[in-house]
Amino acid sequence: MKSLLTKIATVTFVSIFGLTWGIEQNLAKAESLQKVMIRISADIPPPPMPTSVAMEWFKKKVESEFPSGSKVRIYYAGALYKDPDAMTAMSQGNLEMGWLVAGKTAATDIWLSIPGQPGVLTTAGAVHDLINQPTGKMLQKRLKDKHNIEMFGFSDISFALGMAGKKRLLTLDTMKDRKIRTFAAGVNPTVSSWGASPVVMSFGDVPSALESGVIDGVITSIGGWRAITEQTPYYTIAGISTVAFDTYWVGASSKWMSKYNKTTQDKIRSLVKDTIAYQNKLNWCNDQFAINKYKTTDPSKPGIYQATAAEAAPLQKAIGTNVADFLKEKLPDEADAWVDRYLKDGKAASVKFGPGTDPVYKLDCSKYKDLLSKKKK
Repeated sequence: MKSLLTKIATVTFVSIFGLTWGIEQNLAKAESLQKVMIRISADIPPPPMPTSVAMEWFKKKVESEFPSGSKVRIYYAGALYKDPDAMTAMSQGNLEMGWLVAGKTAATDIWLSIPGQPGVLTTAGAVHDLINQPTGKMLQKRLKDKHNIEMFGFSDISFALGMAGKKRLLTLDTMKDRKIRTFAAGVNPTVSSWGASPVVMSFGDVPSALESGVIDGVITSIGGWRAITEQTPYYTIAGISTVAFDTYWVGASSKWMSKYNKTTQDKIRSLVKDTIAYQNKLNWCNDQFAINKYKTTDPSKPGIYQATAAEAAPLQKAIGTNVADFLKEKLPDEADAWVDRYLKDGKAASVKFGPGTDPVYKLDCSKYKDLLSKKKK
């Protein structure tokens, strides 16, 4: 009897051990990284534009750290979708990811134009804090609830967003009757307040439009300007967000994300977070390289000219509340409070995170110089 009990106990132990081991193995298998196939849409030029360099870094990370066969395909210059259509495609589950400009995607959801108010986030620290501000959190939740998109975060376009022109665009007189490309309808009130005619246009269409005379100038980032320097040798900046502001937001289709286990989802989120941080460094350094290389103290000569406070003042005064008024006219009534709240919270963040407080101010940009000067093969 004792022998029989011993045998039963042994068999039971082995069975339980085997069952437990099997469950653990199945759980481990279920939570292992899965192979991913990602298409990313972006309406920006290819490398060496810093955002594109960062996206290529993301591609390499995914293809080296995920299971064999994982692939990332990046479509630049709106080759797959323009930003508003890319947002719609993600909502429907027809596109995996997008590196999109908030102002452009406002054509799909006007609420995304709220952060585009100039003169609000005027320091690097305030810009990087947007995701933590009430407006940033609201937009993140709205994308999830209304559009079935997981928004990972905001990322920098440029801290020197400015005006590129065939001639120097600096005073109200030089702006008058000019046709200026804007990247979003929310920027149009700014351009109109200067007496110019805004033309909303995808960046991919800019070179031919400049060549044909459809436009005379372009509001863009330094990274964008470097792709059209020969056509628009004059670039004017007036400080962070003084004249115009916009930001990328990086998102993925929630429908697509839901196909993967938690381990895979968390890995994607982690890599995107690292890529955004890397992109922000590259954009900051790219601005510094370009300013140092192309700067001029004579506005009559080609290059990057930093407008003085006195020169920028008439432009700022002309803008006034035109952008906020435009947004309140276009947005539903319940959004008006958010337009005002963003203005209040953003200016408070600019004081809290003043000039020089963000880590980018201490970056050693020398290690990125070669990377940002290489053309894509």
